[in-house]
Amino acid sequence: MRRSLVTAVAALGVLALMAPTAFAAITFHAGPTVTFSGSTATASANVSGLGTTPAFAQLTVNGFALYVCANKGGNEAPGQNPVPATGASPVQDLGNTAHNGRATVDVTATLTAPLTISPQTAGCPNGNWTATLDSLTVTSATLTITQGGVVIYEQTFDNPNN
Repeated sequence: MRRSLVTAVAALGVLALMAPTAFAAITFHAGPTVTFSGSTATASANVSGLGTTPAFAQLTVNGFALYVCANKGGNEAPGQNPVPATGASPVQDLGNTAHNGRATVDVTATLTAPLTISPQTAGCPNGNWTATLDSLTVTSATLTITQGGVVIYEQTFDNPNN
């Protein structure tokens, strides 16, 4: 009997600690929208319902890098293999504790890739070539909002220009 009571009290304690995050219902008053420009993406939104628990937003981008191949004679040819590339924005503190659960999201992420890679990875004709970064293309961006270490919102946006 005593063991059942201890278990029940412990379970209620866990639920009480999780309640502010588990039952958070956020409302978007504007957005979320993501705009794509070159190798960057920017997410914007105005959200409420965050309560007083700190919340954070981050944008991650996915895409690919294209490389140009150059031989020892200086002749160039495009690499044949798009190489996966990623990037992430700094984490934005939404500052909701000072704004009664309302916050503005404004995060920008830039796609990054190494300036040089192996000629084989880039799809150069053979090992006598060098591969140098030519261009970056963002294909998608994912906006994530966390609160209390728990993801409370996540959405992926595809780049309509691809």
